Amino acid sequence: MKRVLVIIHVWDNPAGYLEEILQEHHIAYDVLNAAEKPLPDLTSYNAIVALGGPQHIYEEDKYPYLAREKTLLRHAVEQDIPCLGVCLGGQLLAGALGGTVRRNTTTEFGFVDVQFTEEGQRDALYQGLPGYQKVFHWHEDMFDLPEGAVLLASTRHTTNQAFRYGQRCYGLQYHIEVNPEMLDLWLSLGRQEIIDSLGSERLMELERSRAGQQALYHSHTRIMFENFLRISELI
Repeated sequence: MKRVLVIIHVWDNPAGYLEEILQEHHIAYDVLNAAEKPLPDLTSYNAIVALGGPQHIYEEDKYPYLAREKTLLRHAVEQDIPCLGVCLGGQLLAGALGGTVRRNTTTEFGFVDVQFTEEGQRDALYQGLPGYQKVFHWHEDMFDLPEGAVLLASTRHTTNQAFRYGQRCYGLQYHIEVNPEMLDLWLSLGRQEIIDSLGSERLMELERSRAGQQALYHSHTRIMFENFLRISELI
């Protein structure tokens, strides 16, 4: 049976909307918290999705399991197992392939449109999207592209929003897995952090606009994630 490995790094960043899509397509998957359990052998999996978390990958002394995850992702690329890295997962994939992850000059937060490069507009991951993707941001770090990677999407504040390495491995700086329940949780748990770092107006702006943004966000996520499942020969 074809199977997906979903790697999480913290309890409050589950697979969310992506899990809903996997279930709709009756695709078998295992969810593993890399901070709590050893990473499995790759031979059982047809694709890997690595999700987000608050960890910084340049603090491997604090989070030693991140080094092991980078090794697993590098081996997956070598074995041509499709990979999709989301936010921290995208940074881990970039780091596994020799790219540098560093602090961004700004905290990107909220619903944003990432614009596709010419390469992105032609890429199978983004087919069916209108030249951009509605995404959700909440991150302080950014990745430089690994040598040989292809830039697929950018924003005004952060050039490197998405890349492809080889034919079937993708790193994203943004979130695509957030469903309404997750966003409620994140805004509840992180309310004071958001106010302290970005100001109460940014939080209020998101709370005012989220209802009008989420439908398009989920529509774009579905198109993109189902494209990844096709690339992975799972649908």
